[in-house]
Amino acid sequence: MRPIVFAVALSMLGGTTAFAGPSMTTKWNTTTMSLERCKSRGEDALRDAKFKSVKVLQYSVFGERGDYSAMIRCATDKGVVFFVIAGPEVERANRYVDEVSDGF
Repeated sequence: MRPIVFAVALSMLGGTTAFAGPSMTTKWNTTTMSLERCKSRGEDALRDAKFKSVKVLQYSVFGERGDYSAMIRCATDKGVVFFVIAGPEVERANRYVDEVSDGF
């Protein structure tokens, strides 16, 4: 019985593989603009950076560019705007967050 338990445990360990999840990168800036102005600029920044399916919500703007997702969070009551990009490659995510934040 012991060899069977050992074999099952060993097969379970051998079958586990760690997969890296998506890369995520962030930036933030201070702001004095209104919430509506922030969301409007966020929408323009995402479209200018070639993000599609842009959606404007109560405090955030979202977009997609291939396998990458973007979010701009307008925390104007705190004087801050956050930029987030997530996707499979950290180098590209870094490039995209720079594009979006620079275009904001």
